[in-house]
Amino acid sequence: MLPLIALFLAGLGLFFHGLSGLRQSMQGLASRRVRRWLARWAQSPLRAGAGGFGLGALTQSVTAVAFIVASLVGGGLLTVRRALPIVAGANLGTAVLVLLASFDVHLAVLLLLGFMGIAVAFDLGGRGRAVVLALFFAALLFFGLRQMREAFVPLPHLPGFARVAAIAQSSLVATFLLGAGLRLFIQSSPAIAIIAITLSQGGLLGEEQAIAMMFGTGLGVGGAVFLLASNLRGVPRQIALYQALMSMTAGGVAAGALALERLTGWPLLVHQLRALPGGEALRLASAFVAMQLLSVVLAAVASRWTVPLLERLSPATAVQELTRPQFIQEEALRDPESALVLAAKEQQRLLGWLPQMLDPLCGETEVTRLSAENLHAAGLSVGAELRAFLDAIGGQQVDAATAGCWLELQRRQSLVTALGETTYEFADTWERMRGAAGSEALRRSLVEGLHALTCVVVEAVERPAEADRVLLLAMTADRGEMMEKRRRGILAASPELDPEARLQLVHLTSLFEREVWLLRQLVQSLPEQAGTGADRGEG
Repeated sequence: MLPLIALFLAGLGLFFHGLSGLRQSMQGLASRRVRRWLARWAQSPLRAGAGGFGLGALTQSVTAVAFIVASLVGGGLLTVRRALPIVAGANLGTAVLVLLASFDVHLAVLLLLGFMGIAVAFDLGGRGRAVVLALFFAALLFFGLRQMREAFVPLPHLPGFARVAAIAQSSLVATFLLGAGLRLFIQSSPAIAIIAITLSQGGLLGEEQAIAMMFGTGLGVGGAVFLLASNLRGVPRQIALYQALMSMTAGGVAAGALALERLTGWPLLVHQLRALPGGEALRLASAFVAMQLLSVVLAAVASRWTVPLLERLSPATAVQELTRPQFIQEEALRDPESALVLAAKEQQRLLGWLPQMLDPLCGETEVTRLSAENLHAAGLSVGAELRAFLDAIGGQQVDAATAGCWLELQRRQSLVTALGETTYEFADTWERMRGAAGSEALRRSLVEGLHALTCVVVEAVERPAEADRVLLLAMTADRGEMMEKRRRGILAASPELDPEARLQLVHLTSLFEREVWLLRQLVQSLPEQAGTGADRGEG
């Protein structure tokens, strides 16, 4: 008995090691390039589902796919509506491994294990090393599965086996819950399905119990996703909830059909599976495929109500609302001129956040540094999307006027990014100086002056025809000499300032100078025909 247990454990260890290595290798292949590819394919629901199928087949874990897609949604690369078909398709993709395991591919596995093992040992893969590793771990997985099966061959002849098998086969509920429990610890439903098939072939489980164990993984996926998504909030959590609800519903419906068939004798599931050609392993694998296919069908039927439900269950946070581009979208790239108009609107939105970063510092309420952090993080996210959008426009054939507009937006976007960084750093330094003796008057005058100047320049960029360009250039003139005098005066009048506070004071005034200089560059980007005081009868 002990040699059989040792053989089974050895096979189980090889199986899980192969599965883990395969998953890691595939995640290396499914890196940023694959994520961008998914984002492009998601324009069509059918293509999104096909992409999800491929990703599910690669990772062999719907949980992994759900969190990959959640990261894409959280990063603004995908909307929730376009992401859902990817997650649904991944459920069906995970069944590929179970189907392959139902066939006798032992000779091919041995050859693959030998050749790929040699290639890995002597580093013969070169640039394709990730593919070689993936094939090696896949072969190791199937070899471990074969060892597990061989451990069950002598079991029916051992004393007491019939009694143990009878206990294991006595309850569908027990095996259903066993599958759910195992899924919480083994982050792969196909792995549990293969183990269930192996136990059934060894005689320890009947067909119905093995099927119930597979269906239990649907409930387990829901539990695992709920646990892993406990730190997610808002939109990314919607993807996790979608996967959990879909898997739990499919597993529950399939298990209900199995129980109803057993109670009534109606030919709902097991009877249909037994009519399929092929051996027991293929029939059981087909049961797993049926459950995954059921999840896709249920997702398609409920697609109209899914997004509103998810938005109620996990509404987007204020920060996530900010990080969503409001104007730029992939479809607009078909018309470069219109795309540039939308890009300009998105850029103006980013500019509008600059005075908002300073708002808490100008008010009488306690400074909420988190709001500045939120705006800064959102600006980085939207800014990255805007740069990618502008790069996509630049890759198209456009006329000279459009090209000039594109160049101006590119240049201005560099200024907007620098302004966002400087404004955030100014707000952060201003807050850290709170309470420093002798600095309050300077801090107050700096932030109020910078806030007013930023508001004026942002409004001028939004409505350049109404802007007084000459006045704005005068307002943003070099203030280095004035700031140096104020620095020296405060440092001389406040000997009690510690060295750290002195450094922060110098840094704050330097940031103020840099911000004014950047605002001046922004003013200079305004068209020469922008209004002047004389044009409006002033002066």
